[in-house]
Amino acid sequence: MAHTSARRTTRCTGDLVLLLLGIAARTTLATVFLLAVWAALPAALDWRVTTVVSDSMAPAVRTGDVVAAMPIEPGTASVGQVLLVEDPDHEDRQRLHRLERIETDGALRLRGDANPEPDRTAVDADTVLGVGVLRFPVVGLPSVWLRSGDWVQLAATGLGVIALVLLGRVDRDLRTGVPCRRCGTPRWDLHTTVERTGPDAPGGTSLALPLAATVALVAIAATTAGAGFSGSTTSDAALGTTDSFPCFHRGAAGAALAWDFAERGGSTALDSSGNGRDGLLGAGAARTNGSCTENPFVTFSDGSSQSAVVHTTSSTTAPPTFAVELWFRTDRPQGRLFGFAGTPTGTTGAYDRNFYVGTDGRLVFGVWDTSVAKVVQSPGRIDDGTWHHAVGQFTAGRLELHVDGVLAASRTDVLTAVSYNGYWRAGHGRIESTWPNPPTDPTFVGAIDSVRVHHGTLSPAQITARFAAGR
Repeated sequence: MAHTSARRTTRCTGDLVLLLLGIAARTTLATVFLLAVWAALPAALDWRVTTVVSDSMAPAVRTGDVVAAMPIEPGTASVGQVLLVEDPDHEDRQRLHRLERIETDGALRLRGDANPEPDRTAVDADTVLGVGVLRFPVVGLPSVWLRSGDWVQLAATGLGVIALVLLGRVDRDLRTGVPCRRCGTPRWDLHTTVERTGPDAPGGTSLALPLAATVALVAIAATTAGAGFSGSTTSDAALGTTDSFPCFHRGAAGAALAWDFAERGGSTALDSSGNGRDGLLGAGAARTNGSCTENPFVTFSDGSSQSAVVHTTSSTTAPPTFAVELWFRTDRPQGRLFGFAGTPTGTTGAYDRNFYVGTDGRLVFGVWDTSVAKVVQSPGRIDDGTWHHAVGQFTAGRLELHVDGVLAASRTDVLTAVSYNGYWRAGHGRIESTWPNPPTDPTFVGAIDSVRVHHGTLSPAQITARFAAGR
């Protein structure tokens, strides 16, 4: 049998695994490095760059984030902007909080988004160092650990970096063209014909697979990094903070549920009470973001039907004593605004503790007392297209409705509110004819904001103060 000269490509076992590990490690290191460089660039524009060392601005900004603040002219700060200022209570420190209001004397009153109360000390307008524009997540964590002496975290990070550097070198032989140390196959020489006898003659290695893997991984890494940067460090067209940072979640001390709808996008309404009763927005519930000054809210439009709801995602027991509070606006005498129901969406036979708008345009609030619905109603119409504050509350023997800070109606013949498991929900909900003054259309059309549920009742003074504070 004649000997033939065969030219074929072979692939060393394990090359692809080493290639993937090396590319992944180098991509991770490069991403962290570029993020750190990107965070330092604003300083070249004479912007202030600061590392956040507390969670007082959570969830918008957290410990370890680096924030770049753009200088602004004195006296031009507006309510809702996140300001970097000289800390009025500590020398040689800075404070990054949101501007809640401007006092009559021109002083600026700030508050951290996670703080229930404004800062105790107002700041002068000339102490403003800039307005927060860009956020670089977790870049400053090593600095925070160094300041706090957290050597365990620093050591773990250092070991992680060393591991990534070593992993980034595992494919060095492939990249430099060193022949396979096990079989001697050349990796980069595509022209040499290897002389062997027999049908199993190996030849030069093809670069098609490693090159294709490299291009694919680099493309994936570039796409992921770009999405991360654009999602974490965007600024709006005016270089303000209305899109970079969400607005305030108002203080909700003592509340069992609190929805402010202050998030920027998404289908979740965060429960700022801290009890984990987040709301899920249906397709018919739309956010109206606006500016922080305008206070974001959620709207429900005509024709949305059963999807026009915001509801809790887990079942709970209806509270026996409670107060329900919200702001609303509507120009239609129809729909259920808010209440408790046996199911999160759709029609259900179990529902009460609810607000709805009667066919005559009056606001109705009521509970199911053993076998009958008992309600209280506002004396006048509320479907006038303006914002109203409503509180409906119940304790054994008394049912109350407060509208715009004033007791609108009450009754003392209500013995109990029926107990069952269900969900809190705003928006669509059918009210049957067994309830007084039921709406003909179950879909609420309008806007709702600042929803609160309390497992207890509020005093008249508390209700008046909440109305006076506004949305």
